[in-house]
Amino acid sequence: MDKDTLRQLTRRLEEKKDLNINLLAALQAGIAEVAAVTPRGCLLHTNGMWQLSAEDVPTALALYARIPEDATMLSLQQTEWIELIEPRFRPRCVEVYHNVWYAEQEIELPDTGAEVRTVTAEDAPALAQYYHLPGTPVDNPAETAEYLRQRAAEGVLFGVYFDGVLAGFVGTHDEGSIGILTVAPAFRRRGLGTYLERLAIQKALERGHIPFGQVTPGNAASLALQRSLGMTVSRERICWMDR
Repeated sequence: MDKDTLRQLTRRLEEKKDLNINLLAALQAGIAEVAAVTPRGCLLHTNGMWQLSAEDVPTALALYARIPEDATMLSLQQTEWIELIEPRFRPRCVEVYHNVWYAEQEIELPDTGAEVRTVTAEDAPALAQYYHLPGTPVDNPAETAEYLRQRAAEGVLFGVYFDGVLAGFVGTHDEGSIGILTVAPAFRRRGLGTYLERLAIQKALERGHIPFGQVTPGNAASLALQRSLGMTVSRERICWMDR
């Protein structure tokens, strides 16, 4: 794609920045390929996932037609297209989220006495006992363990330790969103979740990326946490489909 077209697409996405921050962050981080762009929509291919934005039904259908049949993950920037796309994509899981993002250039990380380590690919599978990857079988942690290993291999999974004992971890998902935030049972109710998210925001800023995440509408505690950290919460919602 030529630079002028990319600039035009970026400007258009920025008109609804809160809604489109996930697409803007993927483009800015260089992890998204623009598969198609039209005056009324776009289709991105981001680390094996497909992200579709369309302003009308014909555009939504035309862009969807460009997604390969073996695609397993699809996000829709407009939830009004769920009923249109779901019977065609036939997902096993459909989830709706608010985008949340951090607009400042720095964030304070309090001194808790914790040691922060970048989790190694060798150590990552052991974390699966504390974390469950959405959309995978609860009774089969192998998929979660492999996912954590992959994120660690990318250098985007961070553990927090007290006296050498793992207290929690956080990282970024394939498409760049902050997540995988987990506090070990023995360290809960100490405010460590807030510390971990601050850490994830700081790490994203250090890489020159836009810190953003996605939160389900019913998770009032998490939405309150995002706002307390200065995160902007989108009014609109996006949708993820997994098959």
